[in-house]
Amino acid sequence: MHEKIAAIQNAFWKAYKDFQGTKDMAKYNRDIDKIIEQYQNREALFVFCKNLAFAWAPIINDLKEWSS
Repeated sequence: MHEKIAAIQNAFWKAYKDFQGTKDMAKYNRDIDKIIEQYQNREALFVFCKNLAFAWAPIINDLKEWSS
């Protein structure tokens, strides 16, 4: 389980870093959807991913606004 948690957090961090460089919201959403989809059959990890997506949303939205 530890490895899966680390992989999920690293994937979210990568999506964030990519977004910082590109400011491409569509790509960010695709990246996050792909992470969540990967864990859809593992309920605890799926919920963890969804909660991370909610937690990151204000940060990503703020970055998007600053880049406009």
